[in-house]
Amino acid sequence: MTAALAAGTELTLIGATRTGARRYRAVVSDVLQDRIVLDAGDPVDLPASGSCASFLHDGKLFACEIVAGGGSQLTISRPDDVDADDRRVTRRIATSLPASLRRSNLGGPVQAAYVVDLSLGGAKLLTEELEDGLGVDHEVEVRMGAIATTAWVRHVERHANPKLRYVGIEFGPMGEAARRHLLETVGSLRAGMHRWR
Repeated sequence: MTAALAAGTELTLIGATRTGARRYRAVVSDVLQDRIVLDAGDPVDLPASGSCASFLHDGKLFACEIVAGGGSQLTISRPDDVDADDRRVTRRIATSLPASLRRSNLGGPVQAAYVVDLSLGGAKLLTEELEDGLGVDHEVEVRMGAIATTAWVRHVERHANPKLRYVGIEFGPMGEAARRHLLETVGSLRAGMHRWR
């Protein structure tokens, strides 16, 4: 059976530490050709680089190796039977929080937007058509409360108002502070508190 992982996928990592085997609840930050980047949340007592590990996803256990680690981030080898998937597989939460975006590296105007739904891997935004256009695989700079990150456009959809567009984005790698704000915001939204953390 082949598993598909995407940014935002939650999984259980099992690794060996100085004090014995330990389980970590980790979130996929990025899926590369030969490795997977994880946010393990707790930077204390992470498995050592070069050690063998495994992770549990959708009821299947996958063998891997710890390639590198720093802070709360771990990089593991990517098993042959794991595919990358651009679709968000984590729970989406409907909201209407304010945001802004613009095309990366173009120095264009910042466009106001609001978040239609949010997950750990990406978001669906509603915004006016950007002056310099916006298409699939374009890189954008997104600001949502205290979270500032790059993201990739995965789909663009017309709104009933011809001046507006729905834009689906996949978050790029985030710094530790931005990831923490995102996790806290998603937790707050699930608890019914609609505000950026």
